[in-house]
Amino acid sequence: MGNAENNKTVRFPAKTDERLLAIARKNGLSKLDAFVFMVDYFYKTKKDPRDLNDELLKNAINRKTDNIVAFIKRQEQDLLIPIKKDGERTMAFERSIMQNFQHDIADHNLWEKEVLAVHARELKQVREFLSKMDNAHLDKSRIKKQASEILEYYIRQREKLGMLSSPADKDALINEVRQRVQNL
Repeated sequence: MGNAENNKTVRFPAKTDERLLAIARKNGLSKLDAFVFMVDYFYKTKKDPRDLNDELLKNAINRKTDNIVAFIKRQEQDLLIPIKKDGERTMAFERSIMQNFQHDIADHNLWEKEVLAVHARELKQVREFLSKMDNAHLDKSRIKKQASEILEYYIRQREKLGMLSSPADKDALINEVRQRVQNL
């Protein structure tokens, strides 16, 4: 910095001089330059050199912290709370959908069970009907066979009787054939 035109003298204790010299050497300055820089620093920053805790710095930090906290709270009000509410509404809607879906599935399963039971009953009835038809067909075939046998018997017996047979023999043959037909 060099020597200024107006040199003033400041007296301070030897211990302070040692500290000033240590600061100056550490920063590669003369004692006068270190002193001038210290004065400029305190003048420009408006810090109190007696305040080691630096209240202005604390206040500035507190203001910045308060600003950050206010910003975060504002973001919480503007973004986070609406997002949370939207998420809760979405979850409630999803729960409602799931409950309705489960209810519909349960109803559908019950309906399907009832339909299967109806189909099973109807299928059983169809089986029974087919079985009866099969039995009826077998009975019909058996009756036809027996009727054919009775007819053949009648024809053979009639031929054996011939023209000269007595009416009693003819009546006996007719009664026997009728009885066999009724027994079918």
